[in-house]
Amino acid sequence: MRYKKIYLPLMACAMAACSKSDKEKANDTDPASLNSVSVVVEGEVTQSINQRGKDVSVGLLKFTKTSVEGFGVGGTVLNSAGKPVLSTSTGLMALQLNTGVEQSGVGGSVTVEDNAGKKDFSGMLYYLYYDTDPGQKNSKSYITLNTVQDTANLLKLSGEFHYNAAYAPTPESQDCVLDGVKNSGRIPAYNPDICGAKKVKVTGHFTIYLDKIIQQK
Repeated sequence: MRYKKIYLPLMACAMAACSKSDKEKANDTDPASLNSVSVVVEGEVTQSINQRGKDVSVGLLKFTKTSVEGFGVGGTVLNSAGKPVLSTSTGLMALQLNTGVEQSGVGGSVTVEDNAGKKDFSGMLYYLYYDTDPGQKNSKSYITLNTVQDTANLLKLSGEFHYNAAYAPTPESQDCVLDGVKNSGRIPAYNPDICGAKKVKVTGHFTIYLDKIIQQK
């Protein structure tokens, strides 16, 4: 049976907030301007991202006193023409506001664009080509919060993340499909060598500030 590949990009529904410092008030400052993220991509693609302010991608659907729902963070590298050449995202997850606890969510993603075209790496494809765990443990995103701190009108969140992602050319070759059918039920479903799949490992850390005016009870 052939598996359908699904790519789940980060849908940033609202920009989170940030502050000038832990002691300063943010009444006259755009909080999002001082968010920061650092990302290292290794494997088929080797590159780093260091972004601040509005170049930090933050997804946020709901913010309460105990959790952030639909949370995701990432960064983008632009070329001289202002077009993205590398983008990363942890994917969206429900994040409890507890420190020192590793929390998991849907798979992350990496998008690479160059003269050869566009390649989308995702956790879902990692599961189909590389993950030997039936529960997709190696295909999910993981975030650990190191700091959850009230700062005036803001909530400061600092943490680290890691995830795996994979790419495979489409449409699949006949050999790739036949091997998958022949080995139906195998985990992973496809042979990466036969199918031409590639993988990356992503690690990083971030600091963002959420404006408590949007906090729900």
